[in-house]
Amino acid sequence: MPKKLSEMTLEELWELFPIFLTEHRACWKEWFTEEKSRLNRILPQNQNIRISHIGSTSVDTIWAKPIIDILVELPD
Repeated sequence: MPKKLSEMTLEELWELFPIFLTEHRACWKEWFTEEKSRLNRILPQNQNIRISHIGSTSVDTIWAKPIIDILVELPD
């Protein structure tokens, strides 16, 4: 029987789920802008909502995982 993820060491987890870093790509900003636009279309228009590009892909001077992290902040 295979181990549960919670029972695996970090080394075992990294082997299963490797992390690949890449140089910054200009398209990441465009991808965020496209996703932000999609989110704005489906989220309520009458609320003060903030959508931010966060994480390593938002910093153009570092290598990053090629995953766009987006933070959506909604009022209470």
